[in-house]
Amino acid sequence: MNQVDLSQLAIDRAAPVRRKRRHLLTRYVLPMALLAGFAGLVVWASWEQLFPPQSVTVVPVQVLQAQQQPAGTHLFTAAGWIEPQPTPIRVSALAPGVVEKLLVVENQQVSAGEVVALLVKDDAELAHRRAAADLQLREAELTAAQADHTAALTRLEHPVHLEAQLGAAEAKLAGIETLLQNLPYVTRQAAARREFSRQDYEGKSAAPGVIARVQLDQAKSELDANVARLEELQGQQATLGKEQTALQQQRDALRLQLELLIDEIRDRDATAARVVAARARVEQAQVTLHESQLRLDRMTIHAPIDGRVFELVGHPGTTMAGNMQHGGRFDSSTVITLYQPEWLQVRVDVRFEDLPLVQHEQPVQIRNAALPAPLPGKVLLIGSLANMQKNTQETLVVFDQPPEVLKPQMLMDVTFLSPQSKNKPAANQTSTAVRLYVPSQLVQDAGGTPFVWVADQTARVARRIQVELGAVGQSDLVEIRQGLNRTSRLIATGWETLQDGSRISVLGEAPATNPATRAR
Repeated sequence: MNQVDLSQLAIDRAAPVRRKRRHLLTRYVLPMALLAGFAGLVVWASWEQLFPPQSVTVVPVQVLQAQQQPAGTHLFTAAGWIEPQPTPIRVSALAPGVVEKLLVVENQQVSAGEVVALLVKDDAELAHRRAAADLQLREAELTAAQADHTAALTRLEHPVHLEAQLGAAEAKLAGIETLLQNLPYVTRQAAARREFSRQDYEGKSAAPGVIARVQLDQAKSELDANVARLEELQGQQATLGKEQTALQQQRDALRLQLELLIDEIRDRDATAARVVAARARVEQAQVTLHESQLRLDRMTIHAPIDGRVFELVGHPGTTMAGNMQHGGRFDSSTVITLYQPEWLQVRVDVRFEDLPLVQHEQPVQIRNAALPAPLPGKVLLIGSLANMQKNTQETLVVFDQPPEVLKPQMLMDVTFLSPQSKNKPAANQTSTAVRLYVPSQLVQDAGGTPFVWVADQTARVARRIQVELGAVGQSDLVEIRQGLNRTSRLIATGWETLQDGSRISVLGEAPATNPATRAR
């Protein structure tokens, strides 16, 4: 029988081929990147719908072609009046009172410290005398308090009064102790005398016919006296013991008082406090005296500076309140007003339509019938008060070395001249200047720095631009000297919620105001 090799029937099975897994990049990263890109594309396409920009309207910058005149050309003339610069100087009564004498007249030259008025000073003199007397009383109280304090210190350092009391108590105690020591001997002596008197009396009583009645009575009296004396000495033992105890306690108390010095220390501190209080009252009295002296001195009113009298306000008999309660043009303490002739200015009423032609340090000519020739001056500033009845704005003009003939309240004619320009035109020739104007309500202020909102139509964002302002024009326009150009578009509406760089959508232009063209 043949042997069968079963191994030949076995099937050769090779190891299975392992399939390669997909790479992590192609399996996860690439699909997620595609999804993210698609989502970003969708967000970008719908960004305007999801986050719409701020809708605004714009207004263009108004461009004015102005003719620039040569420097010194007459522009316009306005009327004004002279006043002290910067203000009149008030000479006030620093204390209440009634004007007794006024020692100056209008336009009088006065020097610093010169007496200009006198107030009634009777009340002030009486108050000063009362304050001086009160100071003397307070000083006397201080002297008495200091004397008490000195005595208290002396008693504290040298308590001889306590030592004297202690010595007296010790002397009394020594006397009592001496009596107690001698009491037994005195008692025996009294007993012996009593016994002798008893025997003498009994002996005389035994012979009544021999001894006279007077002698018998005398013996009886001596016996009774000696008996009483003996009984007295026998009773003094307890009394002297109690007195000795009391004197010992008194001595110990005085000795302790001498050691502690309680009353003396209290007197020292109390008198020291009274000295401090008296010194404080003296200080108060001195302050009151100085106040009364100051009030008395203020009854004489002096000029604070060199100058001329401008107005006489407090006439004789006028009550000066000495405070800042306003009544009319002046407060209730003003006596006169002064001004300095070398410091004068002209307050000019400039018409509203002429304001665009006025600028800081602009040259002017000042005329008056009292002047032989016009005075040169310059614009100091444009005031903040407008006169709605006259349609004018107050402008201040200054000039150097005013003539002696000029006085406050004199009317003046002021001619405003064209200023010197950087691009100076040739003589008798005019040049054209470009001026930019914007509505004044679009100019905002942040900490004293003006700015406007400008639409950047290329980037479609809002820009916050700082600007430099010029003169105020007509139709509520203001000149922009720096910060804008002709192509700038200002945001007119919708700027309330904007920030620098905010996205905007321009809906259109708002109506603009055309500035009036004036020769300059």
